[in-house]
Amino acid sequence: MVAGVVAGVSGYNAGEAAGKTSLEELKSRIPPPAKIEEVSVDPTKTALIIVDMQNDFCCVGGKLGPTEKAGEEAIRAISLRIKSLKDTGKPKGMKIVYTQDYHYPDDPEFKIWGPHCVVEKVNGVDRPTWGQLEVSELTPDADDPVIRKGGKTVSYDAFFASYKPNELEETLKGLGVDTCIVTGTVSNICVYCAVVGCAQRGYRTIVPVDGIVSLPFWPWTPAWSLFQWTTLYKVILTETGKIRFG
Repeated sequence: MVAGVVAGVSGYNAGEAAGKTSLEELKSRIPPPAKIEEVSVDPTKTALIIVDMQNDFCCVGGKLGPTEKAGEEAIRAISLRIKSLKDTGKPKGMKIVYTQDYHYPDDPEFKIWGPHCVVEKVNGVDRPTWGQLEVSELTPDADDPVIRKGGKTVSYDAFFASYKPNELEETLKGLGVDTCIVTGTVSNICVYCAVVGCAQRGYRTIVPVDGIVSLPFWPWTPAWSLFQWTTLYKVILTETGKIRFG
């Protein structure tokens, strides 16, 4: 896994020849560049959602993490941008909400991805492994809600995959927010679900493209995620440095 959502992708090729549906042809169908906007938010009505920025996804040695140091460093740069956003907005009243994969050793999702973000039971007490923990730059504060996902065939969507039913939805309602800024990993799986879930529930949904991680071996999918979000759900794309707290 490696970081880097390219906001201004180049070369839109719709594939003129009829009947070309191979994977290689689909890869060439890159949507147009995404528009990046400056945005202003009321921090007291805004939640920053940090999706799955855990060691197993973000660090060399993580079960589903980058295999090279360069990838880890790129993800750490994203972590630091998210941290800066948190450190700027929270003192002004912005709410911080984390989602985490939280899998016990018999979790059914392991049939797809193998063991990751594992939590072990020791004398009846949950003991998260290193891989389950948040990266050091983004350790949740004591007052930050953490939505734990797991126990499902797939646990991508924090709106549906939490151990407590409807926990993310009820948390956002309880915080009294009308705007969600979504960050984290990865753009075409768990982040994608969080973005769509927020938009479908009527929140003004903002994605800083330099604050999300993407998979390198499907290079066309970040562009498609951005395209889907903006065209189908009217999501606002921005960068972490272009968010103003009014």
